[in-house]
Amino acid sequence: MVVTGFNPDYAVPPGWTLEEALDDLSMSQADLARHTGLSEKHISQLIKGETPVTVDTAIRLERATDIPARLWNNLEHTYRATLARLAEEAELSEQIDFLDELPTAAMVSMGILTKRAKPIERLREVFEFFGVVNRNTWESVWEPMLDSVAFRKNPASDRGALAVWLRLGAKEAMEVPCLPWDAKAFAESLYRIRDLTEEQRPDIWYPKLVQECANTGVAVVTVPEVKGARANGASRWLAPDRGLIQLSLRYKWNDIFWFSFFHEARHILDMHKRPIYINSSDNDNEQERRADAFARDFLIPPQHIPVLKNLQTLDEIKKFAEEIGVHPGIVVGRLQNDKVWPHHWGNGLRQRLEWATSKP
Repeated sequence: MVVTGFNPDYAVPPGWTLEEALDDLSMSQADLARHTGLSEKHISQLIKGETPVTVDTAIRLERATDIPARLWNNLEHTYRATLARLAEEAELSEQIDFLDELPTAAMVSMGILTKRAKPIERLREVFEFFGVVNRNTWESVWEPMLDSVAFRKNPASDRGALAVWLRLGAKEAMEVPCLPWDAKAFAESLYRIRDLTEEQRPDIWYPKLVQECANTGVAVVTVPEVKGARANGASRWLAPDRGLIQLSLRYKWNDIFWFSFFHEARHILDMHKRPIYINSSDNDNEQERRADAFARDFLIPPQHIPVLKNLQTLDEIKKFAEEIGVHPGIVVGRLQNDKVWPHHWGNGLRQRLEWATSKP
């Protein structure tokens, strides 16, 4: 029977092999010391694993024992790697409870983590996903970010879900080719992007949205919401000249998608004042109110509000939307949000977005 993937819970120093070789050669440690030019103390430490087999030592052992230097080097490498693995496992075993702070079931269903992994192996997968080595490094990277977001604080599991969602967005954004950040070009692109709201087919307008923003230094990605994150969108810098707008399609209506996009666009333009923003229905602060106002007024400028509030029929909404150059669903969403229309009126004009058609 062939056993593969065996990881012993102990480390074998090269000295054990060296001691066996000396027995076979009928050599004492003192003899080996004379043959190699090393001290007897050094030889004793080698056998006990207290000192490493260096490249020079391996060559000396080859000359004295006729056992190739590469074998001694390989034994040393395996020994040190095993020691490191055992030390890591001991450290990770004390951090297993960190898994309780993350949505591991959701991460498995999303293919981020493998099924039926042992706790330590699962923890390794978690840290690999986040690009850190242990809980301490995770906290040094992610806790400051989560503490700085414009987001009403939630239980630890929600913070974990939010961190997972943000990490997914960052990883996806790195695949989007972007030019360097250009604030003026980004602001100008928003008018062209607003025109895209009239397009009915997401497979047409979404790639154009991504390209418009990429040309100005902003990566736009849509990432499915991780249960518990409760975020419609987020914006931050991945690098000094590379911004990120991340959207979740949390409610899957096109008017909410576009409102969230322009909300985050306002944050991108203000980004020198705050490193990261997360848009959530729970938010209630000045920065969020300003971003909400920008998105609301950019999609339907204030001068059109008197006409908007007097719309009575679906045909009137279609005509009004065409006149101001937005999708009629955006008009319906605004009427519902302002409580001019009940939330069950006009939904036939709103567009549902699905992942199969909303992403290229």
